[in-house]
Amino acid sequence: MKTLDVGCGGNKTPGAFGVDLYPFPGVDLTHDLDRTPWPLADNQFDRIVASHVIEHLQDPVAFMNEIHRVAKPGAVVELVTPHFSNRCAYADPTHRRALSARAFDFFTGTPPRRPGRLAVLGNYLFEHRYEYPRLPSVAPFSPVRLHLSFSRIFRLTGIAWLANRFLDFYEFYGAWLLPARDLHLTLRVEKS
Repeated sequence: MKTLDVGCGGNKTPGAFGVDLYPFPGVDLTHDLDRTPWPLADNQFDRIVASHVIEHLQDPVAFMNEIHRVAKPGAVVELVTPHFSNRCAYADPTHRRALSARAFDFFTGTPPRRPGRLAVLGNYLFEHRYEYPRLPSVAPFSPVRLHLSFSRIFRLTGIAWLANRFLDFYEFYGAWLLPARDLHLTLRVEKS
């Protein structure tokens, strides 16, 4: 399995081909990920890892399109980024954006998730419900797994489980009171 670690820094995934802006030890290609196309061949990787990268980039759509281009059909993409409720999402001056669990619906065309039986109240509870149609200029992915990570106290008390189970409800009403740490997302590349 050929793996690409995008924005690997000095902590590259073992056995992966590493790309980073800076020439840390172990980096195989030094490249600014905001400059597209990346100097990598099409349909090359079975797995792509991007941990704490997308929040630093100018154009996340171009980034996801490049991931799609260099990935083989059916490749797995693993993304990690600070959740918008994490104060660290704003503390780092190199972060250009903070993302929610819904941010990647734009790439998957996923209909809005509904928080269980509360869905009958629809827009009454969730005033801002958007559906993201797949645009021709956006590379398609299918969602595999999405979860939020939390500090130990929130895991032990069950708050992490509840937040992940009722994600829209958590992000709309509870995120600022009980902040998450990171958003972990696994996608599968769709190519015909």
